[in-house]
Amino acid sequence: MNRFVGILFFISFLFISVGCSSTVVKNERLRFSLDLQGHRGARGLKPENTWPAFEEAIQYKMTTLELDTVLTKDKRIVIHHDSDTNPVICQNADGTQIQKQSLYLLTIAELQALDCGSKKNPAFPKQISVPGTKLLTIEEFFQKVTESEKKTKQQFLFNIETKFPDDGSASDQIVEEHTSLLVSAVEKAKLSERVTIQSFDLRTLPIVQKKNGKIRTSALFAPTYFQGFLMTIGLGSGYREDILAKTVELKANIISPYFLYVNPKFVQTAHNSKIEVIPWTVNSVKEMQRLDACGVDGIISDYPDLLDQTFRSK
Repeated sequence: MNRFVGILFFISFLFISVGCSSTVVKNERLRFSLDLQGHRGARGLKPENTWPAFEEAIQYKMTTLELDTVLTKDKRIVIHHDSDTNPVICQNADGTQIQKQSLYLLTIAELQALDCGSKKNPAFPKQISVPGTKLLTIEEFFQKVTESEKKTKQQFLFNIETKFPDDGSASDQIVEEHTSLLVSAVEKAKLSERVTIQSFDLRTLPIVQKKNGKIRTSALFAPTYFQGFLMTIGLGSGYREDILAKTVELKANIISPYFLYVNPKFVQTAHNSKIEVIPWTVNSVKEMQRLDACGVDGIISDYPDLLDQTFRSK
């Protein structure tokens, strides 16, 4: 998620909150309670998409663990955000710099030889490095969560994204193969009723629905810079209508837009079609409170500690 992360920095200083609490219509959540999701585990606190980050989300009792998956050369599902290796967050085991390279050209053994915990992401000053941290396969992740659940007596949900190159170059075959292997891993772990599979590449969703109707699907949307700007000044209603219509057409359970899309009417329209609204990536208390007042069904944040502080200290 957050493939258009530059949007956040470009428009954050421009953002004009559309107050939800003042609306006459109070949107009731479709879920029993607000779904608190730790983005990439807890990207703001520990190295993203690694077990230390997921442990952090577990510590703060997030409802859902959110993560990204990519297909490797040897057809394994690895937990990693980018479809290329990322020199900003990973390095060789000896501390030397890695080169950006497609994960489709690397085996799981080659990827797990990397150290993806020593380098602190400069975009997240609160993040604590965990030297020597390795990438996980989806099977390893499920096993670790199962072991943790036995200890904590808490059961988690999972929001798993299928990641493909941002340029849209992934073939239908790659999308089908990745999605099918992910569904199989979920089924093998006996977690179908606890998993949502989400994607910006909307080809993923019908494949999931066809293979396993128990797995929920979520349509991800990000605005362009221009669209984001228009929405900050109260325009852009057509963009909201377009993504809602697409989600209805796809028969997805959830619409997961960048938070700027969300206003009271957006939530009401989605709820009228029995579609849940779970925006990303929300990293300020003020914005969390605004979205809560809108009646969203969940919030995805890099900071599980902030979600916990905001919604469990009431």
